Amino acid sequence: MTDSEDSGAGDDVPGVPKRSLSTYARLWQLETWLRRMVYVELRALRGDDWNADIPKLGNSFQSDKRLIHMPTPEMDALSYAPLSTLKKAIDDSWSLFSPYLPPQNIWQAKLEEISQIRHRVAHFRVGHEDDLQRVIQFLRDLDKGFWHFCTSYNDEDTPLPPADDPVIAHFLDLDPFPWTEVSDKHWARIGIADPELVVAVSIEVSRRGWVQRESPVDGKPGYFYDVRFHARDRRCFDYEGFLKNTRAIHRHCAHVCLSGLDNHIRLTIPAVLGSQQVIPVVQRCLDVARNGVTRSHCQRGKAQRIANEWPEYVLGPEDPLGFLNPGMPCSFFGA
Repeated sequence: MTDSEDSGAGDDVPGVPKRSLSTYARLWQLETWLRRMVYVELRALRGDDWNADIPKLGNSFQSDKRLIHMPTPEMDALSYAPLSTLKKAIDDSWSLFSPYLPPQNIWQAKLEEISQIRHRVAHFRVGHEDDLQRVIQFLRDLDKGFWHFCTSYNDEDTPLPPADDPVIAHFLDLDPFPWTEVSDKHWARIGIADPELVVAVSIEVSRRGWVQRESPVDGKPGYFYDVRFHARDRRCFDYEGFLKNTRAIHRHCAHVCLSGLDNHIRLTIPAVLGSQQVIPVVQRCLDVARNGVTRSHCQRGKAQRIANEWPEYVLGPEDPLGFLNPGMPCSFFGA
């Protein structure tokens, strides 16, 4: 998200039109967030098989990764997919994306214009004098929808009573402040924290915009279990050790989110996987997290640096997808 028209385009480069640099920066915004939207919605729908219809990693991936002297962290097929692949994924599953995008006929017509502008920039053509403004206007048209997409990912919508859900029930005794019915149909998080509890666990549910609220959500598409580990009593997690020792099961998680205070780990896991698969994933991550608890002091900026070194599914504390919620109104693209 940016604050001015040319923000993110960098300094003037001799011989390169500033308008072209600004247009590229805006296209970067659009495509980056389109990829993330496609990833999240397909993850919620299909779980581990989210990329079944996405072309497999091919020559562009192999060519990139063979240059071991200049490695990049991207491993997702969508990071190497052209805009046409994103467009097809959205068109083929339009119902997943319609809550966030303009009517389909308008979306397709506008995206055709944007695709042509993208070709002009990518092939170093000067382009039309209105290209930048067309991209900016398109981002303005999408702004509210993308804000809704991002904030809904962090909007807790937990079915009550929580014990009805097998995943939440399995770890309920590790939540020091569980949802409790305080009066008829009125619930609140209350409790007393056990001083001996080293890592607290709380599990909520978030719902995508294309499904109606249900309870329980075990095995159902359109939901994520939002699992949070909290290191108590001024303890911290060893983020690097946690990521390395849980790498084998990362494929079951949509995202692993790190906190700037080093004392929180958040996992988002598609509910469609079912409790028999989700519970062991959470338990394994919890075991590793417990073993990595230390009394070391938080190092400012360390969590983000670690996240930047890992593939796309690891989010640092600066990533809006990890913290932006409905109580934070803003201009998403700053356009």
